[in-house]
Amino acid sequence: MRKSLLLVFLCLSLLIGYGANGTLIGLNNSFSPNHITRTKEPETVNVSITPGRKDAMFDAKHPVKYFIEVANTYKTSQEGKIQVEVKTDVGGTVGKSEMDIKLKGNKTKKLEWDLPMQDPGFYDIVVTINLTDYDDTVRNVFGYKPFEINTPIHRPADFDAFWQKAKDDLSGVDPNYVVTPVDSLSTPTHKVYRVEMNSLDNVRIFGWLTIPRTKGKYPVLYGLGGYGIEMHPLKFDDFAHFTINVRGIGQSNHKINPGNQEILTLNLADKNKYVYRGIYMDCLRGLEFLLAHENLGLDASRIGLFGGSQGGTLAWILAALSKKVMFCVVDNPTYCDYTENYKICINKPQPEGGFVIKFLKDFLKKHSSISKDKMLNTLSYFEAQNFISDVNCPVLLGLGLLDLTAPPTCTLSVYNKLSADVRKRSEVFAFPNLAHEVPMEHNTFKSTWFYENFATKLLTSKR
Repeated sequence: MRKSLLLVFLCLSLLIGYGANGTLIGLNNSFSPNHITRTKEPETVNVSITPGRKDAMFDAKHPVKYFIEVANTYKTSQEGKIQVEVKTDVGGTVGKSEMDIKLKGNKTKKLEWDLPMQDPGFYDIVVTINLTDYDDTVRNVFGYKPFEINTPIHRPADFDAFWQKAKDDLSGVDPNYVVTPVDSLSTPTHKVYRVEMNSLDNVRIFGWLTIPRTKGKYPVLYGLGGYGIEMHPLKFDDFAHFTINVRGIGQSNHKINPGNQEILTLNLADKNKYVYRGIYMDCLRGLEFLLAHENLGLDASRIGLFGGSQGGTLAWILAALSKKVMFCVVDNPTYCDYTENYKICINKPQPEGGFVIKFLKDFLKKHSSISKDKMLNTLSYFEAQNFISDVNCPVLLGLGLLDLTAPPTCTLSVYNKLSADVRKRSEVFAFPNLAHEVPMEHNTFKSTWFYENFATKLLTSKR
């Protein structure tokens, strides 16, 4: 069982943990994109910074401490200065200190830096070194009292009415479900079905359902795709797997096809026509499909949601829209808080600033009649923070602290808006050296977390 679960998360990460245009967005080390080395000599100076806590999440009981190691591989001595600067996530300087440094040839110096902090938030630590033959800048991110972060909420007065109208409109659309076995994709152990249904505005959407052939009622893993990602069937021994390709993706783009326009900004000028009103309802219709087809061998009382990037946000929002969800596994969710995200990324260079703000900036350039405030007001109907209080299932959240596509300030602020009861049943894992991704070993923990929390219920399903 545990091995099967591990394969679940490995496969789902490959399928749904990607960003814009199907590209994995992320940094694989602690160096920023503006990491520069001015020497091409084989000799160099290596600078590394390591947080005093593995996850770089500090609080009053665990003050902020960093270890800085400078290794001189030159044969000659290097001398100059090392500077440590702490900045807020929007670029304001919190503190700065500097010291002289001298390293003999082929020697290493280890330094400790204590950083007194007061306000909750995520901060950049920027280490700059200027030596005789070498200059470098290294960046890391840490959180201080991250579970006390509480950015302002931007919730329209008619938010509930807006989404109730969307759900009412969806209810008025006959789903006309069609479930077709696909022999070419099925195996002796699994049966694969192509599913199609009508969603909001009578848009026909398509997806995949995979069920083990062994007789029984199977819990369902509902995978939600990243931005621009077409979903495909996956096969697991102990679970049914389901996914929907929302409008604009794969076979579901016959009516909603953005062409050369990024789907993120499709019809953004009007909240009632904005494409994500339909996308969120597509996800809900997919859940309704599962609830209506227990006869296929599905246990509709045990549905879990998985997603990375956009898929993580879709998982959160779907869990808020329906109480029929058992748990959420969410990695690096985007669209958490557009206003805060814009502040953090607006002056950041691309691609570090991430695709979300890049697309929004491009949209404003092309639509001069629409102000930034009007755009952000429309987007406030669709950001995760305004849904999150309605989530009542446990959440496992993974996030990279270098992420500017889904900045940790935005992500943790949303997580902190979960109810106290839900947070008690949930967990957060932060990765200070990663951006818009989580490490493969995190999938092992997802498997363990899922097994420990839900295995008893799962094992009673078909035995």
